Amino acid sequence: MGWSPYDLVEQDNIRQIARIDRLNEYQVGAVKTVLFVEDHLPGYLSEYLRIMTDPTMPDDQQVINRRVLHFTCRWVAEEDRHAHVLEMYLTRTGMAKSSELSLEMLRERNTAYSFPYDHNKQLIEGFIYLALQEKATHLYYRALAADIQEPLLKTILARMGADEASHGAFFYDLLTESYKGDLDALSKKISAVAQDFKMPVQNNLLNYRRQLLGMMRAAPSYKHPDVLANMLKAVDSAAQRHSRESLNLISPDLRTFDEASA
Repeated sequence: MGWSPYDLVEQDNIRQIARIDRLNEYQVGAVKTVLFVEDHLPGYLSEYLRIMTDPTMPDDQQVINRRVLHFTCRWVAEEDRHAHVLEMYLTRTGMAKSSELSLEMLRERNTAYSFPYDHNKQLIEGFIYLALQEKATHLYYRALAADIQEPLLKTILARMGADEASHGAFFYDLLTESYKGDLDALSKKISAVAQDFKMPVQNNLLNYRRQLLGMMRAAPSYKHPDVLANMLKAVDSAAQRHSRESLNLISPDLRTFDEASA
């Protein structure tokens, strides 16, 4: 977790290290779309704070919410780091003018973000959605890094992808620990959420479909079905660790990210 954007995009050497001529228009567009998604922090944060500080939720859920809220503080800092490093990368390499990019980022944040699940009735579904979201982001960054030939951007995406993998691991552990007595039921819920899964800012970004198509062209090795497959593999791995016992929704004992969710 201990990396800084300034480690990667120091103004004095970025133009010497970056090989922006190796990026095509779709890849440059994908970097901008990723920036817009990562930069939507005010919307994410205000919505998650609203949900996790709801005083009407029962005590056992408040225990879990405290864990998630502490994680959210770390998550916000890391998402902000992603937005910061991408903004500096685009402007300091000369691919975007700072003033114009700032206006684009502002325009993309104008629509309020709403969490797609009711936290009073669909909390587990909400956590599954977040796990899928973080894993999809991780796998996309990994695919984009593999499909481009620009060495500095590869390094940036690798750092960001490691953060996203850690975020996904938090929710994987939260869910498998909570459902360790009935992981078959968890698998069914995961499959149901995955059927309707959409990335969080689909209703926020302008021309979302065009931007999404550009992202897919930029990273052809990304396969969205791998997101569900990876999560179900993690559940299968958890089944080998836990005995079959009664469902007991508990505050998770966080562990190291295992191979199943890597």
